[in-house]
Amino acid sequence: MRNDEVAERGMRRARGWLEGAESALRAGDLPRAVYESQMAVELAAKSVFFALGIEFPKEHDVSKIFQKLAGRKDLPQKFRSQVPFIAETLALLAKERGRAGYGWMEGITDDYFKERAPEAVDRARRVCEACESLLKHLFQIKK
Repeated sequence: MRNDEVAERGMRRARGWLEGAESALRAGDLPRAVYESQMAVELAAKSVFFALGIEFPKEHDVSKIFQKLAGRKDLPQKFRSQVPFIAETLALLAKERGRAGYGWMEGITDDYFKERAPEAVDRARRVCEACESLLKHLFQIKK
């Protein structure tokens, strides 16, 4: 399978997780909104890695690898300027993922996610938009 096909499949999955996060936020399921936001940003980032032929570890926090994209002169300046925010979001949401998925076992309540969930969804939306825009640029998609 070609890198562009794998990258597009990954972005479709990322958009699906983002839609789930937005739906969970509207429904008041705050931990799920955070969890699904993390999944969205992880898959969006990994889609970019596939598109660029970059190997990545099978782990949730790929922020350190993503940071390296800021120095790639072959990528559009607009995207490179967003790399610090995307890398920060990847690290931030990777840390929150465990709390969102399993925090209930440690007594973490929905109150913990009151401010975090809307921010997580907003960040995920911005990351997905940036990554999708880059993929469209790389593969000359006119949609």
